[in-house]
Amino acid sequence: MNKDKGFSLIEVLVALIVVAIGVLGHAKMQAKSMSLVQQNFFAQTANTALLDLAQRIRSNSDLADSFIYSNLSSGDDITSNKNCSTSTCTESEFATAELAEWFDHLQNNLPSPRFSIAVDSSDVNLYNLMLIWDAAKTGVGSATCDTTALNSYQCGSMSVWVL
Repeated sequence: MNKDKGFSLIEVLVALIVVAIGVLGHAKMQAKSMSLVQQNFFAQTANTALLDLAQRIRSNSDLADSFIYSNLSSGDDITSNKNCSTSTCTESEFATAELAEWFDHLQNNLPSPRFSIAVDSSDVNLYNLMLIWDAAKTGVGSATCDTTALNSYQCGSMSVWVL
């Protein structure tokens, strides 16, 4: 009578393969989860930034046309050489300073952001705001967004009435 106790080498190898597959599946799930969390953070940041921009435009409704701007195709930073809180500014200089402050904060929170502010073609009191960011963090901005793929150029938009 053979009363061997323990596991054979094949049983141990099969068990190790099953455990390895489980661990790899869990690791992939964790990586995907972290990616989704980051994408949601970017989307929330973009929504908050668009709301902030809309409030800046609406609170200065008499200067709304001075806020019209786009860096979608160029990706250029918007800068202001004037501090309007300590010196007198024209409407255009004030709007530029507001946009520069807003965009500077945005660049610290979104990868490769680009935006545009335009008057709607159907109503002169309706301003369309668009914000595009590099969700894949490739380091290269884009003038268009891709809503079909998760890791691509994502965008947010908003329309605001300025009376």
